[in-house]
Amino acid sequence: MPTTPRILVAYSSRFGQSEKIARAIAEQLDAAGLGTDVVPLDGQTTPNESRHDGLVLVASVRYGHFDRDVFRLIDGHRRWLESVPTLLVTVSLTARTPEKRDPAVHVYTRKFLAASAWTPGHTEVVAGALEYPRYRIWDRVAIQLIMRMTGGPTDKTLSIEYTDWDRVAETGREFAGRFR
Repeated sequence: MPTTPRILVAYSSRFGQSEKIARAIAEQLDAAGLGTDVVPLDGQTTPNESRHDGLVLVASVRYGHFDRDVFRLIDGHRRWLESVPTLLVTVSLTARTPEKRDPAVHVYTRKFLAASAWTPGHTEVVAGALEYPRYRIWDRVAIQLIMRMTGGPTDKTLSIEYTDWDRVAETGREFAGRFR
């Protein structure tokens, strides 16, 4: 009797949006009959190579950079990553505009892939959420400055979810299709 493929869904999330996206993708994988283990990414996150048949990595961009634990996961498990289906989902406020959602032109994703020397099987760029009331003062001021430079909203009372949940669900279904 064949075993059900099991996917490690790891996420790096500062304010919770990447975790929500990771869980939404995992729901689609579960609905397709795959097993999932959804875990926060930290320095100890490790795939169980005898248990996991693929990886979904949902990684937020913070001030233009990916968390160093994303690099650690890739560096520590490169051989395994090359042998299983993989999906990288970049979560970035810059993706709030449609032209910035293309992984081929998303500057932070391109820089990350070049720096990590990793080629995931599939890459998506998803817009995150802007939640000024949740941010500490330094984060709020820095994000307001970035938004001012990029023509985004700067009202510190705003909370805007830019995530395209239909696209997130479709991404999960597409990835599940790799196991059929």
